[in-house]
Amino acid sequence: MIFNLASSYLIYRIGKDYFRISGNKTVILFVASFALNFAHNFAVRPDSLHDLAGIASIYAMIVYYKSEKKDIATLLITVLLTAIAVFSKQSGIQFIIIFVGFAFLIKDWATLLKLIVSTVLFYGILFYITHLVYPSFFENIIGGVKNGIDVTNFVKYILTRSIFILTGWPLILYFLYLLLSRNLLFKGVAISKLLAISALGTLIFASVTALKMGATTQYYVVFMNLALIVALNQSFEIKASVKGLKFFINKYSLTSIFCLFIILIFGFNTFKSIANFKEDPKLISQKNSTAIIAKLISSGLQKNSGKYIYSNLGTDTYAPSRQFLNNIYFKNCLVPQRDILEYSTSKLEVVGYNEFEKLLKDGDIEYIIDSNPNSKYEIVKDFNKIKKSDYILVLNSDGYLVYKNNKSTWKRK
Repeated sequence: MIFNLASSYLIYRIGKDYFRISGNKTVILFVASFALNFAHNFAVRPDSLHDLAGIASIYAMIVYYKSEKKDIATLLITVLLTAIAVFSKQSGIQFIIIFVGFAFLIKDWATLLKLIVSTVLFYGILFYITHLVYPSFFENIIGGVKNGIDVTNFVKYILTRSIFILTGWPLILYFLYLLLSRNLLFKGVAISKLLAISALGTLIFASVTALKMGATTQYYVVFMNLALIVALNQSFEIKASVKGLKFFINKYSLTSIFCLFIILIFGFNTFKSIANFKEDPKLISQKNSTAIIAKLISSGLQKNSGKYIYSNLGTDTYAPSRQFLNNIYFKNCLVPQRDILEYSTSKLEVVGYNEFEKLLKDGDIEYIIDSNPNSKYEIVKDFNKIKKSDYILVLNSDGYLVYKNNKSTWKRK
């Protein structure tokens, strides 16, 4: 929630301070931006941080180019923010690429050189320090989880999803129309070109990475925020035969009306989801079961606070239940986004889960929460064999199986 609000506030400041969006339009921009951010990011903290850091880096870059002095400190802050975006999600690499590309586009060789040098220094130092603390981090960022390409998923869950047809497609098409018809990449002041290339860059990057298996419309959130600013900034006169209609359209603009539409659409969906969440019999049953699990594990962790929990609930398990359990035990929870690994088409060594295997074999994972029937996916080799030999079933409740380590003090040879 905090990350979403902060992202929307930065979008509001960019529009208000640098792109002539004023009056009621600024309020509409902020609320529409928050509707987009919250609807897509309410349950995904890494993505929320990624979007916030990315938008903040764009804001900092705009401040840099708006200033006549082009303060080096602002540029360093920009690079640092892009590094934070990368640390939260690999997609964050797009922002520094966009900025380097922009400096090249406008032939700002001094800034281009500073960006390259500061990026090498910042990223190098941060990666090295993190590698000392967590050796697998470098593998995770560079190698990543190779999900593979799934065009069917891209078409079904993104391009033809009703919410994307109503909000995403109109923004994409209108932005591309403005980009081409008004030559936004090559005309206007530097910050206008920067906004245009940032929006275009995030659109292209989202469209490429959205081809991955398991991708969602969330990939387009940064683009949609920037597209709102572009659309509101590029105002134009509308000829209307009805005087009152002309006044209304010219004052608030069609884009403002579309922003209100976004607010209504996502607001309706949010309240509908809340209502369904309260009334869904399946969710009510799972809520009672997870409460029993929480009580059991909380009692056990009081004696073993340094131990870990692994929710082995796969893609065939209802997602809110998995997120609910992981959120309760976030300090002790291992692999909170296990479903991403299940989708992975690469070897697990790429993302460095040898540490997980060591914890499992050393008895440091106190509890395993499993589904009934068990998921066929094994996060590490011989997972089910180790679970069978080293763990005992302590709870069977409404589709959940909770196993407790019975050899916590014994170290597997």
